[in-house]
Amino acid sequence: MAFGNLVRLVVVKHKVEAIRSLAASQKLLDHMKQFGTVTSFKFMRDPVTNERTGLAFVSYLQYSDAEEAIRTRLQTVSGLPEPHNTIDVTPKK
Repeated sequence: MAFGNLVRLVVVKHKVEAIRSLAASQKLLDHMKQFGTVTSFKFMRDPVTNERTGLAFVSYLQYSDAEEAIRTRLQTVSGLPEPHNTIDVTPKK
């Protein structure tokens, strides 16, 4: 793999309705940890309302962990309520 194609930061699109509590945030973080060591986990917020936008950024220690996380784009997070438990994982561009 060429150096320019390496990814350590992934974008997680989620349903805001599913991630309203600290416990739900922890479930999403735990799901992303299954791919490797997470070094940063941050929810994006609207600068005016401070509400979550439905995006989270996850950084991994190893490039291979991030590559593994994005291998399956649509994923199901156990413990989150249906139909809001599906996330879309993509590389940050």
